[in-house]
Amino acid sequence: MTTVEQSGAWRGLWMSGQLGRFMLLCMGVWLHAADTLVMATVTPAVVDEIGGIAYVSWTISLYQIGAIIAGAATARLCQRSGVKHVLLIAAALYGVGCAVAALAPDMATLLGARLAQGIGGGMLVSLSYVAIQQSFAERLWGPLFGVVAAIWGAGSLLGPLIGGVFADFGVWRGAFWFFTAQAGILVALALVLLPTQPADGNTGQRWPVAPLVMLSAATLLIAFAGVAQNIPLAVAECLAGVGLLAMTGRMDRRSPFRMLPSQTMDLRHPVGAGLLTVFALSMAKTGFWAYGPLILKIMFGIDPLISGFILAGESLAWSFATVAVSNAPSSATRLLVRIGVGLIVAGTAGLTVMVPAGSLSGIVVCELLSGVGFGIAWPSIVRRIVPFADDSERTLAAGAPGTVQRIAFAVGAATTGIAANMSGLADGISIQAAEAAGFWVFAGFIPVLLIGGWAAWRFTAQDDE
Repeated sequence: MTTVEQSGAWRGLWMSGQLGRFMLLCMGVWLHAADTLVMATVTPAVVDEIGGIAYVSWTISLYQIGAIIAGAATARLCQRSGVKHVLLIAAALYGVGCAVAALAPDMATLLGARLAQGIGGGMLVSLSYVAIQQSFAERLWGPLFGVVAAIWGAGSLLGPLIGGVFADFGVWRGAFWFFTAQAGILVALALVLLPTQPADGNTGQRWPVAPLVMLSAATLLIAFAGVAQNIPLAVAECLAGVGLLAMTGRMDRRSPFRMLPSQTMDLRHPVGAGLLTVFALSMAKTGFWAYGPLILKIMFGIDPLISGFILAGESLAWSFATVAVSNAPSSATRLLVRIGVGLIVAGTAGLTVMVPAGSLSGIVVCELLSGVGFGIAWPSIVRRIVPFADDSERTLAAGAPGTVQRIAFAVGAATTGIAANMSGLADGISIQAAEAAGFWVFAGFIPVLLIGGWAAWRFTAQDDE
């Protein structure tokens, strides 16, 4: 779309009176994107006050599980109840989750609040895509989806900084009150600005209940392995969780209402290899989000706000790299995927050395490498996956990398908890435990990184065969 066409599209949006409605959708995306990483930088303060260090990784896993479940249900709920009702429910649930987190007296309460936040936030994000396609002219879709992507980037950039600021002032609960207030504003504006639309009665795509239940059970089993009292039980629970993940993939493939393309489990197929690349690399990224700020504070007294700047720098690098390759020709996608994956592997593996050493400059370099790598590889992975999918599944294939990434974040956080707690963090905060965790939280994912690199090579070798 040219600049002139974009200008006309925005003028039409303004003249139609729908700009306010679109800004509401953007506000929902902002809340979910910012809250995804805000927990990373408030975690040290949370653990200092209410304890529960053994369950730190659950704050990410439960949030992502909630978002996955909500994302799969949102389109169907909109068909049944209309966009306005679903947005009000999502914003209210998210706001209640934030308020409960702000008042949480213990880690168990906080975990329940994080699950509620994930469900509400996941609904808000999915709702934005559904509402744009239902409520706005098709010529506006491109610019509007672009704005949504920019809002998501801004949330990922500012979320850890917001958490770091509140933690730095010793009022980590204020971060959750801050988002509670925004959710309340969203509810109030939605009541005024959004029209009540009748449900169309056509539920169309069913909610894949069984695969979602099994996926949640698999992630929780892996998370329970992280707090198991002995190694044999931890190994058994982890293996059972992995087995359930494989069963989830097979069940989804046989379902007439799938979350993912039918070739997802076929690693010989480009779609399967590409999605395994996304899963493995995204899973390996959760170590620093879950434990990086906490380990750095325990070992070196590094302020959480500094960790927030590091995470924000990664998000910024991701965004800049994505913009830089946005106009690359399709013939360059293979090379871009390989370069991007190489940077991700190098940056993530490098944390194995830099975090235990407490090298801020080294950690910054590693995180920037990972951010640039994802920014380069992500658009090209999506661009290559879609043409390889069956014609009837191309829309599903376009959204599959995002779904797989959320699953990987949930599973990765649960797996990170195993490494951290087996290193001694489950027994309490100590420099010795933090030193051990500072190595194993990152070194434990090196095999996963290698699998991701192998899958990326297979994915990009298809045109050579």
